Amino acid sequence: MSEDTPPAEDRTTPVTLELLTLLAAGVADLALDQLRQSADRAQEVLRRSDLRELLTDGVVELRKRGELATRRTGAGADNHLETMARRAAERVAAEGHPRA
Repeated sequence: MSEDTPPAEDRTTPVTLELLTLLAAGVADLALDQLRQSADRAQEVLRRSDLRELLTDGVVELRKRGELATRRTGAGADNHLETMARRAAERVAAEGHPRA
């Protein structure tokens, strides 16, 4: 190796540093783009006139998913017929009909 050529580690450092800088900038740009898209979607949702119904549907959907998840894991060991009877009784009570 002559005195004019720098060692191998000195030659790769600027290239590696530049590559890391470009990769970091690319990741930051991607993250900001995703954040911008999420903010745009949130604004669209907040502008909806049926936001209350959308939230209600979301809560109902999450409850159903929770019931399915607990049933899969065995935490909800209720009999299917008992569950259906309880739901029917709740529905009748919510409608204001007296129980038989």
